[in-house]
Amino acid sequence: MIARGEVYWVDFRGSVGAEIRKMRPAVVVSEDAHNDHMATVTVAPLSSAQGRVLPNEAAVPEGILGDGRPARVKTHQLRAVDKSRLREKMGVLPIGAMADVDASLRIHLGL
Repeated sequence: MIARGEVYWVDFRGSVGAEIRKMRPAVVVSEDAHNDHMATVTVAPLSSAQGRVLPNEAAVPEGILGDGRPARVKTHQLRAVDKSRLREKMGVLPIGAMADVDASLRIHLGL
C-alpha cells in the first residue's frame, strides 16, 4: 500500500518545459483511499536547494533525503503520476513536516 506522507524516488523523465524532469524524491500527498483504488498517486517533488523557503514550499528536516541535507517540498509542482513511476521508498515525513506540507498546499491551491 502506498500511503500519504511517504517519500519515494519518482521518475519524472518525459516532462516538458518547467516541469520537474528527472529522477528525484517526492512525497505522496493524495489521500489513502485514492492511493488504494486508483492507478495514480499525487506527489509533490522534494528539492535540496538551499535558501529561503517560499510560501508554496514546505521545509523538510535534515536526513529525509538520506544524505543529511535539509530539503523542501515543492507544492507548486504537484503532479499525478502512474504508480509505475514510483521507485524505492525513502521514508515517511514526520507529522509536523506533513502539517507544513498541508499548509503550503492550502496556500498554493487557494484553499
